Amino acid sequence: MRILCTTAMSLALVACASGGRIQPPARDADTRVDAVRAFVAAFNAQDATRMAALASPQIEWLGVDGRSITVESIGRAELMAEMTDYFRGCPSCRSRIEQVMAGPERVVTLELAWWQGAQGPREQQSVAVYEFDGERIRRVHYFPAE
Repeated sequence: MRILCTTAMSLALVACASGGRIQPPARDADTRVDAVRAFVAAFNAQDATRMAALASPQIEWLGVDGRSITVESIGRAELMAEMTDYFRGCPSCRSRIEQVMAGPERVVTLELAWWQGAQGPREQQSVAVYEFDGERIRRVHYFPAE
């Protein structure tokens, strides 16, 4: 009997071993999840420097909206500048990871963001895909709520 393994969103949550036995995720995946959690914590502290320290020097932040992909920032310096401006414009912005999945090279999160808008409290859910270059975040694909 041959067992086929499939993945959701091209993300393997577990490895399919011979004989169909499921193995637990690698320690590397746990390290990447910890890095994403630290990145979100730095966002919540509005600490662009700490966010950049968790990122690869070649970090790319991409906003994905339907068929459109916008490059928000490239490189640590640009990420720090963009985030500093963002925090200045939204001092109440915070985010919480609601769900997380980890694979060999990516961490996918469902995040809940909230802030104080002109007409009162606001919130939205979004999906983020964090790609890694070793232990550092190399690329973020950010899918805002529709």
